Parts: sequence; C-alpha cells; structure tokens
Amino acid sequence: MKEIVILSGKGGVGKSSIVASLGVLYARKYKMVLADTDVDAPNLNLVLGAKLRDSEEIAASSKAFIDYAKCIGCMMCKDVCQFSSIIGVDQPIIISYSCEGCGACTFTCPEDAIEIKEVVNGRLNIFDTENMLLVAGELHIGGTSSGHIVDIVKRRARQEAENSRAEMILTDGPPGIGCPVIASVKGADYVVLATEPTPAALNDLKRVVEVVKHFKTPLGIALNRSDIHPESNRAIKQFAQDNDFPILSEIPYDKSMPMAVANAQPVVSAYPSAPASLALRKLAGVLSERINELS
Repeated sequence: MKEIVILSGKGGVGKSSIVASLGVLYARKYKMVLADTDVDAPNLNLVLGAKLRDSEEIAASSKAFIDYAKCIGCMMCKDVCQFSSIIGVDQPIIISYSCEGCGACTFTCPEDAIEIKEVVNGRLNIFDTENMLLVAGELHIGGTSSGHIVDIVKRRARQEAENSRAEMILTDGPPGIGCPVIASVKGADYVVLATEPTPAALNDLKRVVEVVKHFKTPLGIALNRSDIHPESNRAIKQFAQDNDFPILSEIPYDKSMPMAVANAQPVVSAYPSAPASLALRKLAGVLSERINELS
C-alpha cells in the first residue's frame, strides 16, 4: 500500500480539486482510500459531492481548569503562564482559546487547584463517494492541536485501507508549513507539491520543499493554472531544474475546473475532455510511474 500526499505551500492553488480528480482516476484502477488532513478548512467532500456516513467527536487537545473551591487567589498561575492565557486580579480566569495545556500552572499552584483535562476540539468524519471512502478531520472553530487531529485522521485512513485491502491512500494535505503539514508528510511514500505560477506561490513552494526534504520523501511538482503568468512559470521551472525536482504536469487555466466545483464534481467527471482533465490524466499516469519506481 502506497500513500501519496498532495501539499501546497500556498492556499488557493487548486489542491483539493487536483486530489478529487486524481481520486476518481485512480479509483478506476486501484482500491483506495482518500484522506482530508486540511483540518482547518476541510472541503474535499464538497468537491466530490460525498455523502456523510459517520461522524465522531475527537478529544485531541488539553486545557487547564480551575477548582475555585480550592483556589486562594494567589495569582501565581498567572505569573507563570507563558501564553498569557490566565487573566484576572483577585481570582484567575483561564482563556481557553489560548491555553496550550502545558501544565506549568498546575506545578505552580500551591493548593493543587488546577487540573489539565482533555477537551473535545474536533470531529472525525467518514464519507462515501462513488467507490471510495473519504476520512476527513475537522478542527472546531478556535480549536488547537490541529497536528494531533491530522495524526488521528491518518491512523483511521490507514486502518480503513488495511481493512479493505486498499492499494493506495491519497491524502489532501493542508497549506502552509506548520504542524498539520508535518503530520501529513510523516510516513508518506511520495509528495506532490501543487502550486501556481505567481511570485507568492513560488515563495511558499520553496518553504514547503524544506519541510518535505527533512523527511527525505521523494517529491514532484504539479503546476496548476500554468499559463496565467509566463514569467513565474519560467521561475518555477528553473527552481525545479536547479533542485532536480520533476514537473509532473502542467495544468492550464480552465474555466471547467471552477464550473465542476460549483456542481460538486471533479473536473475529470464533469468535463472529461476539458484541457484541465487531459492534463490531470497525464498527471495521474506520470505519478503512477513514479510510485511504481519506489516499489
């Protein structure tokens, strides 16, 4: 079983649309499971028009709680908190949104009036779409520990893949370079970096490359909306050439892609003959070759 992760250092480059189309194309050849680890803004189910099968709450974060029956108002906890999560004058008040659950306040409190407890901070959702299963994480608004939720999503996706004897897990990763991205890359066999030809996208591409290189995971680049800015297109290709990264496919700007999303369908299903669909089929073929080389 192989795990492919699609990342984008910059948000809004069409990553989820690419994942949805690759999922549909690969599902015609392989038994597979999809995972959405963009837990701050999961939307792969929307692109696929998937139906929710099951949902459960996740407790992947810890917060401090005060027992005011024991609290003497010494405010030592406020002084030791490095996140400014404890306020108040005569009595401490914990701001849960910024509390990291580090436990410093519990060690400082002379009355043992503070306890660290697990709290529900997200959901794990299971969707059905055509002949694929989608495992998706969802961080609650204002929630923390998104990296932990990504770990939970990946473990569940692997469990579902083993149970169904799937040959592939295709993961829609989060944008940026933070903890969720690190958790998404961990254990992957190959990473596709989706980007677009703009200066901002190139800058963020360089940053996420450093994260992937830390894990020594092979990678390739998918250049979406490849014809919107020729100068940036050349700059990304030069960066790829200088670092020996393959350009797996160039996907042209195509109105069919947003039109397909508006109809809750991947473009390869809604408009199979569109220029973007043809480029995505090429990407699927090239990526399969890369994965087979790893075997």
